[in-house]
Amino acid sequence: MRLRYCTVDSLENLRRTVPERLDWYYAPQASSLPMSLGGFREASLQAPELANKLALTAKQPSTTDAANALAVYGSLRDLTPHQASIERLWVYLCHFDCPQYVSVRWLTSGLDNDELATREIRNHFFATGNRGVIRDNGISRLWWLGKVAHEVDPDNPEQFLELLLHRQDVRSALIERPSVSMNRRVLRAIYEVMREHWNNGGTLFERKIFRNWMIALNRRGGVILLDALPDAALDRLLRDEAEIAVDQAGGK
Repeated sequence: MRLRYCTVDSLENLRRTVPERLDWYYAPQASSLPMSLGGFREASLQAPELANKLALTAKQPSTTDAANALAVYGSLRDLTPHQASIERLWVYLCHFDCPQYVSVRWLTSGLDNDELATREIRNHFFATGNRGVIRDNGISRLWWLGKVAHEVDPDNPEQFLELLLHRQDVRSALIERPSVSMNRRVLRAIYEVMREHWNNGGTLFERKIFRNWMIALNRRGGVILLDALPDAALDRLLRDEAEIAVDQAGGK
């Protein structure tokens, strides 16, 4: 079977009828969606059986994100970044291949508040704009995490994801800011500093210290173009600012 994606009409039908189908999203069975909502086209790529490759721990579902990111990217490695930015692909996968996973992983509000439930569903079963594709959609975010991990640390993508997913603010600072995430050279240099601190106690990863480090890098990046620095100068700047952030925290 080839990889499928929603038609434009089916995508909008699914989005429009979310409030009418809240019960389905909280206990999904792909076969129970009316066919009129599931019009699709087929791409040239072969479709993997993603649902069987995704792990999930009900009590702490986020703990499986790293393994699932590697599984999704490994299964869909042939996607181009352009293809991976198409909402209709991920909406089909979320609704017809992996709805149980997305529901358990992301729908936490319950059905007591229809407005909140609808918002959660539209955030994680759909993918509006680049931010929705990279950050919110239940399956596409895994693909992008896996892609970044393999590009930044191809020899050990697992460790990159371990550090990146250590806390939400770490991921937000590095992946959700295009000025960092889209520049693999700068991201790789930041990761090298992070990895050394991680292996030496992880003080840099304390919430306030990490935030202050990112603020300092943003400030320095507003004065000089980080990507324009030679490798040695970039590395020195990143390390100096990390040391300052750690030292300032220790002095308070």
